[in-house]
Amino acid sequence: MIKLRLFAALPVAFKTGRLLFCGGIVTLFLIFGMSQSAYADDPVNSEQVIVSPAQQAVNSALSTATTEVQQAVDATTTAAIAVNTAQTELSQASTAVTQVTQAITTAQTSVVLIDTATAEINAIDLTTTLINQGSQVVNDAKETVITAQTSINNINITAAQSEVSQAIAARTTASTAQAVAQTELTQANIAIDNAQTAVNNLQATIGTSTNVLSGIDDAGVRMNLPFGMQMGGIVYNNVFVGSNATITFGVNEGSNYYSTPNAPSVSIAGWDWTTWSTGTGITYATTGTSLDIAWDLRPYPQRDASTQMVQVRFNADVNPTDGAWMADVTATGPIPNGARFNYRETTGGTVRSIVDTNTGSGFAGQISQGAEFTPYVDLNTSAVQAAVDAANATITQLNQTLSPVVAQNTLNTLAINAISTTSLTNTLNTAVSTKTNLQSQLTAKATELNNAVSLLPEVPAPQPVPQPQPEPVFVEVPDFQPLPVEQSPEPAPDVPVEEVQQPTPEPDPVPEPEPEVAPEPAPEPEPIPDVAPEPPLTVEELESIIDDLVSNGELSNSDAQSILDALSADGEITSDEVNNLSEVLSADGEFTEAERSLVADALIEAANGEAVTAEAIKEAGLEYKDLPAETPVEVRKDENGNEVIIVAEVAAALQVLESPSELVSAIFNDPGQVLLALSSIGADMSPQEREEATKMVVATVIASGAAINAATVAATSAATSAASTAGGTGGTAPKSGGTGGGPASGNDKPKRTFRRRTK
Repeated sequence: MIKLRLFAALPVAFKTGRLLFCGGIVTLFLIFGMSQSAYADDPVNSEQVIVSPAQQAVNSALSTATTEVQQAVDATTTAAIAVNTAQTELSQASTAVTQVTQAITTAQTSVVLIDTATAEINAIDLTTTLINQGSQVVNDAKETVITAQTSINNINITAAQSEVSQAIAARTTASTAQAVAQTELTQANIAIDNAQTAVNNLQATIGTSTNVLSGIDDAGVRMNLPFGMQMGGIVYNNVFVGSNATITFGVNEGSNYYSTPNAPSVSIAGWDWTTWSTGTGITYATTGTSLDIAWDLRPYPQRDASTQMVQVRFNADVNPTDGAWMADVTATGPIPNGARFNYRETTGGTVRSIVDTNTGSGFAGQISQGAEFTPYVDLNTSAVQAAVDAANATITQLNQTLSPVVAQNTLNTLAINAISTTSLTNTLNTAVSTKTNLQSQLTAKATELNNAVSLLPEVPAPQPVPQPQPEPVFVEVPDFQPLPVEQSPEPAPDVPVEEVQQPTPEPDPVPEPEPEVAPEPAPEPEPIPDVAPEPPLTVEELESIIDDLVSNGELSNSDAQSILDALSADGEITSDEVNNLSEVLSADGEFTEAERSLVADALIEAANGEAVTAEAIKEAGLEYKDLPAETPVEVRKDENGNEVIIVAEVAAALQVLESPSELVSAIFNDPGQVLLALSSIGADMSPQEREEATKMVVATVIASGAAINAATVAATSAATSAASTAGGTGGTAPKSGGTGGGPASGNDKPKRTFRRRTK
């Protein structure tokens, strides 16, 4: 039977023969060991030896219960950690999905701006507004397409999907851990129930013990007493034990769960309880001087052992002479708010509260009736009774240990139920569809914009800057016959000139020499400190700069400008830096037009206002045609060492004349360049070299007459058109005055396409 009167939580104990428990389960084992040896050799009490198996059963059951309770605590702690991880993953997934939603909104806005830009271009009146395909408004419109594409690319659905998947996995882990924790809690509850049963069996060895009201709800049972018990001055020979933690005198009100019984009664945690679940039930036991009632309950409608059991106890010492009694009443476990702790001495009489004397969780109080007396101590059973009391105290501690476990399991379950990823998954699925639709819209709107731009005038070809040059040798091709070469006039014959004798002038008088004055000594010049030049950027440094700037293989105008700024950060761009830049950009085996343009910009800046030399162009991996048309270039030095400087466009055209095969090919493929080359013959030559070149051209044209006749219409038309637009001539350019132009700047510069190197 259960004896909870004497345990450490009680501040005051009744005067009783039962031993006080203050040492937990260790004391319990010591008591059991003592009781077994105390009576083994005592012939008067030799019958007590038979309780040893019951005591051993209690020991074993308590050991198992202690282990199960610790496992339940550990499992709940693990589940709490898993739940916390799942909540963190859910938060990160929510953030990632929010970023996707925001990116979609930005992309949708960007795509709409393409319509606005297209409408703006369509609304331009070309009769009143000077505009072409290279104007700022057109470049701005094209930029809306680039911005929209970037916005669509920024919709990082993959990253969000990964975060959501991790949240789902973390929730699954938490759910599994919580299921284990719940299983461990159930097993701990069952182990405590088994320990309580073992203690009840031990109690039955020294008195009468009866198990009643198992598996019922709202019922009461009559209990006949071996002695009388007072209540309100009346002595009763029986009491009714109710399943809702009540004792009534004279009347069975066991079905009353909603209020204090009207009959004389004691309510200890009165509530709507059941004994449906594993381990629950009601037991009462008596000796000649005691009444003990134990309720092991769970709240309605609990039917399993998944939650903690509430243990309610009534332990009374009785004076059989007059029926006076005094009792300890306790309740341990998750007690509902509103549970009733009171008593009524008479039918319909005043309800009085039982004072809670427990400082910790649970409830502990005392109640008595009749005159005060000294409890009877039976020396033959006192040791077993002490062991029962100690075991009950241990069970109470185990049950209290499970209280926070039950609370944490409830929190874990609520938290797991709140971790829902369904809406996040649905949002991502919608985002995938939206991103696809936006890409289709972008393609269609970009086409509409291109159509609108195509209706604008094209950007006029840049005109070469006229340069002073020697009189060119004109070659006419009438009816595609061999071209006659205009002959230079014969030099006039030398005419002897008679020398005329001039009179010898009188010499001027020699003035007296001035006295010499020693000149002032010139001041010593201030020494100029040596300043070590900044070392050029290495290939590795340029690789790092380009890798940091260029993304998606696209070299934008801003990227190119940033690279030039890095090269000139020390005040100048050196030829070594230009060559290193060329090496980096061409390292992947492909030297694109945009990459050549960037190297050309750097080469022009490195010239620092001087003409770019042919040697520097070659070292940079470029050709004359890679430079802006009006860039001054030094093509050679004449026989006297003077620099021959012309613009890059003329230098590139003159290369056509270097061989007959190139000239014939250019006649068919680029007649405008042929015309420029023919009109610039001699721009880079001395007079003697110019005459030889002219003869070679004439011979080439004569030899190619048949081919030229075959391309009569095309070559003539193209050459004439090119002549009307080229307008430039060769000639010698000044050595100063800037780079003579350069690639277009700002928004008029075409977008650069850069292929990233493979490391």
